[in-house]
Amino acid sequence: MRKKFFTLLVLLVIAFCPGYTRAQQDTSAKKAADAAEAALRDKAYDLLESLAGQIGTMQAPENRARIASNIAGSLWTHNETRARELFALVQQDINTGLQVPNTDDPDDYNTLMVFLRLRMDTVNRILKYDPEFAYEFFKATAISPEVKLSREALLGDQMLESQLARQAAANSPELALQLGRKALAHGFSDDLSKIFRRLNRKHKEQASALYKDIVEKISETDLVKSWTARQFALNFASAFVPPDVDEANYAELMNAFVKVAVANGCNRKIVAGEEHEQVCFELVPLMSLVAKSNPSRGAQFAQWHAEDEYSYGQPAPYSELDDAAQDGTVEDVLALAAKYPQIEDEIRWRAFFKARGDGDVELARKIANEERQPEKRKTMLSQLDGDETQELIEEKKLADVEKYLDEIKQPEQKVFILLAFANRIAPKDPKAALKLLNRAGQMVEMMKPGREQIRSQLVLAFTYCSLKSDRGFSIMQALVPRLNELVDASAKLDRVERRYLTNGEWNMTGEGIVGQILTTLANNAGFFARCDFDRAVNLASQFERPEIRIMAQLKLAQGVLAGPPKLWPDSYATVAY
Repeated sequence: MRKKFFTLLVLLVIAFCPGYTRAQQDTSAKKAADAAEAALRDKAYDLLESLAGQIGTMQAPENRARIASNIAGSLWTHNETRARELFALVQQDINTGLQVPNTDDPDDYNTLMVFLRLRMDTVNRILKYDPEFAYEFFKATAISPEVKLSREALLGDQMLESQLARQAAANSPELALQLGRKALAHGFSDDLSKIFRRLNRKHKEQASALYKDIVEKISETDLVKSWTARQFALNFASAFVPPDVDEANYAELMNAFVKVAVANGCNRKIVAGEEHEQVCFELVPLMSLVAKSNPSRGAQFAQWHAEDEYSYGQPAPYSELDDAAQDGTVEDVLALAAKYPQIEDEIRWRAFFKARGDGDVELARKIANEERQPEKRKTMLSQLDGDETQELIEEKKLADVEKYLDEIKQPEQKVFILLAFANRIAPKDPKAALKLLNRAGQMVEMMKPGREQIRSQLVLAFTYCSLKSDRGFSIMQALVPRLNELVDASAKLDRVERRYLTNGEWNMTGEGIVGQILTTLANNAGFFARCDFDRAVNLASQFERPEIRIMAQLKLAQGVLAGPPKLWPDSYATVAY
C-alpha cells in the first residue's frame, strides 16, 4: 500500500512540477518586467522634473507655454503639486500671448491662433484630472471681447466649454449645470443633449434643473420659424422620456408643443391650400409626440398624424447608443442592451466594432462568442479571423516581395514595402524582419540626398528600435548633425521663406519641411526611449538649439509614460511619405 502511495506521489510530482516550475518562471519573468517598467518610468519622471527646471531659460512665451503644459500634463499623477505650479506659469504665458495688437497683420493673427491652440490643448490636459481646475484655467485665459476672432475661433471656444461640461458631468455636477446653461445661452446644439444625458445618469437634481431651463427656452422660441430649434426640441423630447425624466417636466415640454400647434390653428380643420396647412405639416412630429404621451390631449390634432414615429428626428435609443459609442466604453454600450432590448442586436454590433477598433481583440471575441444568432456570430468571428490571418496573407506575399520591388520605380516606395513586410513578420520571425530592414537600409543609402532620404532614414531608425536593434541609434547618430545643419539654415531663412523663429527660438509649429521632419521624430520618440532610454536622452542632448533639445527629451519621457508604441504598416505612408 505504501509502495503504491509512493509511486503515485512520484507520478504527481513528475506531472505537476514542470507546470509549477513554468508558473514560477512566468511569475518571475512578469515581476522582472514590471520592475524594469517601473524603473524606466521613474527615469522618465526624473527627466521631466529636470526639464521643468529649465523652462525659465527659454525666451519665447510660446515655447515656455507649450513645453510647460506638456510637462505638467505628464507629471500630474506623479507630482500634482508641481504640475499645478507649471500650469500657473502656462496661464501667465498664454495670457501674454493673447494680448496681441488688434490689427490686420498676418503675424499678429498667426500668433493669436497659436496661443488659442495652446490654451485648448492645456485645458484638455487639465480636464483629464480636474474639470473644475480646467474651467478656472479656461476663465483665467478668457479672450478679451475687444479681440476680433474668426467664426471658427468663436465656435472652437464654445465647443471647448461644452467639452468641459460633458467631462464635468460625472463628478462636478454643479459645474456641469453652470456650463450647460452657458451652452444653452449660445443656442440649441447636440452638445447640450450630451451634457444633459451625462448629468442625468448620476445627478438627477442638476439634470432636472437644466431640463427645466431647456424647456423654458424652447417655450420662448418660435418653433415655426426656427428649424434648428424645432429639430432640437423634437430630438430632445424623443430622447428623454419618463421615467428617465420627471413626468411634470416632460408634461411642460408637451405643453410647449401644444401651445405652438394651437397658436397655428392645427387643432382646427384646415382646408387644403389654407395658409397654415404647411405650418401644421411641419409641426406634425411635435403633435405626434403629444398624442403618444397623452392620447386624449393629442386627439385635437387627429388630422395630423406621423405614420412612422422614426421618420422625424432620431429615436431615443439610437441617440443614446451613438453617445455611448462615441464617448463611452464598450461596457457602457453593452449596458444599453438591458434598457433597450428592442435594438439589442444593433447594440452588440456597435460594442463589437468598438472593441475591435480599440484593439481589444479578446473582448471583441467574447462579444462575438456570446452572440445568439449563429450567422451573426459567424460573421463577427470571421472578421476577427480575417484580422489575424492577414499576417499569414502578408507572409505568403513575402515570397513575391522581389516581384513587387521590380514593379515599383520610386526608391522611397520600395523602402516602404520592405518596412511594411518587416513590421508584419517581426513578431514571428525577428531575424527575417531584420534582414528586410537591412535591405531597406541599403536602398536608403542609395537614395539621392534630400527630404525623402531623411524621412526614410527616420522611419528606418525607429523601426529598427521597435525590434530592439542598435542600428536605429546608429542611423540617428549620423542624422542628428544633419538635422542641426538644416535647422540652422532654416533659421537664417526666417521670414524669408516662412516664419521659423519666435523671440529668436525655433517655434515648434511644424512649419516647413524641417518642421515636419522634427515633428515626425517627436511623434515616434517612444521607439527610441523604450529601446535604450539613457542612450536616447544622450542622443537628444546633441541638438544644438536648447529649445529643440528640451522638446526632444520631453518627447522621450512622454514616450515612456504612454506605454509601448505600436508600429503598423499603414502608418508608414502617413508618417514618412
